Amino acid sequence: MKSLLACSIIVTFCLGPIARADPEVSSSADEIDAFLARDWAANKLTPNAPADDSVFVRRIYLDVVGRIPTTREAEEFLASKEDGKRAALIDKLLDSEGYVQNYFHYWADVLRVQSKGQRAGPAYVHFIKDALRSNKPYDMFVREMVAGDGKAWSDGAIGYYTRDRGMPLDNMASTLRIFLGTRIECAQCHNHPFDKWTQMQFYEMAAFTFGVEIRDSGGSFTGGISDLLRDQGMAIRTTFKQPEWPKNSTTEADRLAFWAELEKVGRARRAAEDYLLKAERLYNQAMSGPRGIGRYPKVTFDEKRKVTLPPDYQYDDAKPKSVVKPAAIMGHACTPLPGETRVQAYARWLANPDNDRFNKVVVNRLWKKVFGLALIEPLDDLTDTTVAVNPELLSHLEKLMVSLNYDMKAYLRILFNTSTYQRQASHEEVALGTASHFTGPLLRRMTAEQLWDSFVTLINPNPDMLNMASHEFFEQRRLAVEKVADPAETLKSIQMAAKKFQEQPEGVEALQKRLVEAREEAKKYQSIAATATGPEKQAAAAHAAECHVKIKTISREITALYTNARRTVMTEVIIPGQKKLFEKVTGKPFEIIAYEPNQEVPIQAAPSADMQATGAANGGLKMAPEDGKIKTTKPTKAEVAEAEIRAWSEEAMYYAIPRKHWRDYFRSRAQQSRQWLRAAEIESPAPRGHYLREFGQSDREIIENSNNEASVPQALALMNGELLPQIVHRYSQLMLSVGKARSADERIDAAYMAVLSRKPTAREKGLCLQAQEKGLSTVEDLIYALINTQQFIFNQ
Repeated sequence: MKSLLACSIIVTFCLGPIARADPEVSSSADEIDAFLARDWAANKLTPNAPADDSVFVRRIYLDVVGRIPTTREAEEFLASKEDGKRAALIDKLLDSEGYVQNYFHYWADVLRVQSKGQRAGPAYVHFIKDALRSNKPYDMFVREMVAGDGKAWSDGAIGYYTRDRGMPLDNMASTLRIFLGTRIECAQCHNHPFDKWTQMQFYEMAAFTFGVEIRDSGGSFTGGISDLLRDQGMAIRTTFKQPEWPKNSTTEADRLAFWAELEKVGRARRAAEDYLLKAERLYNQAMSGPRGIGRYPKVTFDEKRKVTLPPDYQYDDAKPKSVVKPAAIMGHACTPLPGETRVQAYARWLANPDNDRFNKVVVNRLWKKVFGLALIEPLDDLTDTTVAVNPELLSHLEKLMVSLNYDMKAYLRILFNTSTYQRQASHEEVALGTASHFTGPLLRRMTAEQLWDSFVTLINPNPDMLNMASHEFFEQRRLAVEKVADPAETLKSIQMAAKKFQEQPEGVEALQKRLVEAREEAKKYQSIAATATGPEKQAAAAHAAECHVKIKTISREITALYTNARRTVMTEVIIPGQKKLFEKVTGKPFEIIAYEPNQEVPIQAAPSADMQATGAANGGLKMAPEDGKIKTTKPTKAEVAEAEIRAWSEEAMYYAIPRKHWRDYFRSRAQQSRQWLRAAEIESPAPRGHYLREFGQSDREIIENSNNEASVPQALALMNGELLPQIVHRYSQLMLSVGKARSADERIDAAYMAVLSRKPTAREKGLCLQAQEKGLSTVEDLIYALINTQQFIFNQ
């Protein structure tokens, strides 16, 4: 177990056994190169020169894992003499967690994923990352989103619909744009002015998904409580039945006996109903904790729900407000199979090898990620007259994707292994409408996430080490919801919690009544003190002060009462349920981590929506002591700590840190691991004002809304922000690398290697020496200059 944990947490710095690219990969890459070579010859173009290893290693790290390599990673690759080292590095990076983090950003931008402000957001984030981590086939990935149903915390794919809650028509238009490259949104209000799509066709497509319904559930346990109260109410009505009027006897004694019995039953029934009403209030108080935890969106599909044309529909093929039947507007027919819903048939039709546009869009999307531009631009506005810059290549790529069963990693592996990708970048700007013949990948500015993650790499010696607190937190939240959603196991515990309220010397209602009286009394004497003078004013002020003390005391009593009941719910409902689920799923013993009152997890450690759900404040996650912190990931706390110490010890030895300073180094590394996380570990999108937003990260409001252009806020952030002090901290990855140098020349080399993944040219070194003579003598000055260069900001 420990050896497996070490492999998962510690980044393996050595490349291991070097192997050439798989023959099938090489053959497929060669075919793509051949298509491009024929196009170059036809257009009398010369391919770019091959990129050297220093350019390649920086480019492949940025393109696959979304960050520059550390000095250690770059030096070890550059020092290798093996022929197949590039193919081996491509394989290694595609199989790393960095790939998941980098490509998550891409799909989050396309799918407009927001983890904050949406109850299904964190589960949706988890679904996308897990799909990338498990290398889920693209067609399956799409079908699971488009046909998703169920509860958020058991099926995060429903986030695709909850993202557009209340906007089913907009969601359908986005689906066609994202996955079929077809812009049909204009046809929602009228026939498309620039394409063939009619308003009727828009509603025919909308009919497939219009039955999707999104509802908030408070957790099944609330239904269990309602059922309990209803059953008890029925039992009261059955037990205390109204007596029947005597039929055969009409004497005065009989009538008096009847009225006496009726009064007796009525009193007993009213007493039972009052008791039940009090019990209902106690249940509601006891459920205040788990109700918040268990609230989640749920997606279902109603086959009976039909879409209708708008009331102002103006065309002759149908009347306004007519019900519209579903029909596919392109490709093969979309007919539900036996047992399929309309939306399931729609998902099957959409993500289908026979759907030409589906194949065309995905190969273009991933081609653009690798080479900087798609074979068709824009790739999400295809028409019948659209022609790719290299139609033969595009057709070949579509067939290749289908033959790979939509394996995105396999497709990317082939593209990265082409000699075209491994050529020098093309620096010429490609104007809109101008054909690019891909004599090499295009020179591009880093994305916001690449820029942030590269700064994190300069700070953190092991930037890809997972933040365990974030991953544990999501799993804790998920299991908590699963537990409180189970009415059979929760009902008894809710009753126990309600009993805790009942056992208090004074109930909440009595305390709240006293609180209101104390506030009214305080207000009364404050008014008297405001108008009175002399001893009367002093007496009134003193009495008002006593009332305020009483208010605080009663408030504390109410808080304590709620805390006691919530502690019961946590210990009797949530923790036992998580224990049962954890041991059933993992087969491992369940462990509870002791709460540390002063420990805080910064905002980067967990999605904001999660933190809000469990009482975060000011961006920090603080678990209340009575909540406990629950261990749900497979490694134990001791194993995680041991693996971290091993990783940090190995780093300390590599960077030649004296053993007497190891404690300080470990403390610094722990802080780095909490505060300087990869962008994928931060809420999505980052909060306004965060460096990521200054660098151009999308707000995820519209499809692919990120901005890679230069801006004044970005320049100011790079020149005057708080990043530089962290980058030049004594235990940053950059300064540790520079610290290994023994001379001024070697320190210059180390700074260049850390920032640009190469050594300086003779001219650059000469300029550095000249700058030193003019007073810029510290390595910090050089680092400041390097991170503000175009060479750092661009992916070459």
